[in-house]
Amino acid sequence: MSSHVTDATTSQAVTKNPVIPGSTLRRRNRVETWLFIIPAILFQLIWGWYPLAVAFGISFTDAQPILPSKFTGLQSYVRVWEDPLVAQAFRVTFTYAGLTIALTFLIPIIVAILLMEMPPRVMRWMMLLWFLPLSSIASTILWRYVYDNQIGVFEYIATQILHLPHQSFLDDPNQVLFWLIFPGILLFGPGLFYMASLQSIPTSYYEAAEVEGAGFWRKIWTISLPRLRPVISVLLTYAIIGSLQEFNWPYILTAGGPEGASRTVVLYLYSYIQNIRYADGTALSIFLFAVILTIVVVFRFLFKEDPDA
Repeated sequence: MSSHVTDATTSQAVTKNPVIPGSTLRRRNRVETWLFIIPAILFQLIWGWYPLAVAFGISFTDAQPILPSKFTGLQSYVRVWEDPLVAQAFRVTFTYAGLTIALTFLIPIIVAILLMEMPPRVMRWMMLLWFLPLSSIASTILWRYVYDNQIGVFEYIATQILHLPHQSFLDDPNQVLFWLIFPGILLFGPGLFYMASLQSIPTSYYEAAEVEGAGFWRKIWTISLPRLRPVISVLLTYAIIGSLQEFNWPYILTAGGPEGASRTVVLYLYSYIQNIRYADGTALSIFLFAVILTIVVVFRFLFKEDPDA
C-alpha cells in the first residue's frame, strides 16, 4: 500500500515539475542574458559612441553655432597641431598624471597593507579618518584658502612655526603641480578597495608563508600584491583616464597659472570653447582621446591581472 502511495506521489511531483529540455533551458538563459545586456549596450551607444561619432564629424567642419557648418577637412587638426600651447598643455598633463598616480595611487596601496597589520580597533579608526567623505568642489575651494599667501594655514606653518621664508605655493611654476596633487594624498585614494580585497585573502596563505619562514615584506611581495592585481588593474585604468582629463583642481585653484604651468589639456580645451573655437576644441578632444586610448590599451596589454601568473 505504501509503495503505491509513494509511486503516486512521485508521479504527481514529476507532473507538477516537468523536466525542461536542455535546448529550451539554454535558449531561455540566452534570452535572459540579452535582456540584461541590451540596456547597457543601448546606454553605451547613446551616451558614449554616438557623441564620439558626432565629435569626429564636427572636427572636420568649421562648427558654426548658428550658421550652417562647412566642411573644412583637416584644418582644425592642423591648427591644433601647430599651436605651441597645445604641446605645453600635453606636457603639463603628462607630468600631472604621472605625479598623481605616483602619489595618490601607490601610497594608498602601502597604507592599506600597513593598516591590515594594525589592531582591529585602530584600523577602524584609521579607516574612518582616511575615508571621510567630502565634497570634491567644496574641498577644492577650501584648499584655495589653505594655500593663500597671506592668510593661509600653510603660510603660517612655514613662516611662523618652521621659520622658513615666504612660500609661493600655487604661484610658483615649479611647485604648482605638486601642491595641486597634495590634497589627494590626504583626502582621496582607492585604499578602501584595497582594504576590502586584502580582507578577502584567506589567512591560511599568510600562515603557510610564515611556516615557510617568510617575513613581513616577503608576504607582501608574494601574497598581498599578487592578490591585489585585479583590483589594481581596474583602479589604475580609471586613474590614468581621470588624471589625463583633470579639470576641477587646476581650474578652481589656479585657472591654469602661473604662466600656464598648471594648464592641462582639458583646461586649454575649455579656453577654445570660451573663444567659440568649437571645431578646434573638438579636434583637441580627439587628440586627447587617441592618446588616452593608446595608453590604456598598452597598459591593459602589458599588465597581468591573473594573481597566479
